[in-house]
Amino acid sequence: MSAVPTAAIPAQPGTGQWESEGGALKPGMPIPVPEAILAVTTVQYRVGPYSYSRLEDAMAQLERLSRK
Repeated sequence: MSAVPTAAIPAQPGTGQWESEGGALKPGMPIPVPEAILAVTTVQYRVGPYSYSRLEDAMAQLERLSRK
């Protein structure tokens, strides 16, 4: 069994050489949004390749798939 060199394993998942290239955004610098724009977070339920905005629809699809 071969061992992976420790240099090949990143310190944290998702870190890579590209992260040292610079150009990162400064934290705490939100983009000003006009008062007429409202940000709304939505929930999506996924069942297989399908996406639903209502939990009832996702549950119905899951039930249909479990009958097959």
